[in-house]
This record gives sequence, structure tokens and C-alpha cells, in this order.
Amino acid sequence: MLASARRRFAGVARSADYHRLVPIYEFRCEACGERFEALVDGDTESIDCRVCGAEGALRILSVPAAPLHLVKTPRETRKQERKNAQLHNRTKADFKAKRAAARKRADR
Repeated sequence: MLASARRRFAGVARSADYHRLVPIYEFRCEACGERFEALVDGDTESIDCRVCGAEGALRILSVPAAPLHLVKTPRETRKQERKNAQLHNRTKADFKAKRAAARKRADR
């Protein structure tokens, strides 16, 4: 489908067939068992099957996407751990310097 015909914005799609934003829902046909997605109004519970044309394809809950797992090599992991340790040390040193300055001001 052309990019201009369908665009996604935060889980909501816009199609050339619709004049407003509508959600994408998943449907299952009871007659042929086919599963498909459709752009429909939020209160639509059933539509005609796109495959066999039978009436009454029911809206179903879609399975959420699997969580994103970034795979790092051991070298990349060690590099990130070094960066994290450096950031921790800088933050800790900055906190100690500000705390010492605040104590110094309080002692005056």
C-alpha cells in the first residue's frame, strides 16, 4: 500500500478511504477461519470477511508485540559498563563537591 494511502501515528492509522483517524482492528472469520486487519470505527464488532465474503467476521484481541531485545556482543557490553561506571563516578564526585561547598557555606 502506498505510504500516502496509509500512515501510522501512535497505533492509529489513516487511510485514503477515511477522513479521520481510525484504529486498526484484527478480525477472524468464523466461516473460513481467516484472520485479517481492517481500519474500522472503534465501535465496530463485526465486518464481512475479506477472503470468503461471509458476514460476521468477529473482532478479536490482537497479541501484543514481543518485547525488543537488543543483543550486544561481550565487547559492546564491557564498553557500555565502562561508560556507566565513568558516569557514576562523575556524578558521585559532582555530588560530593556540591555537598562540601554547601557545608562550607553553612559553616560561615
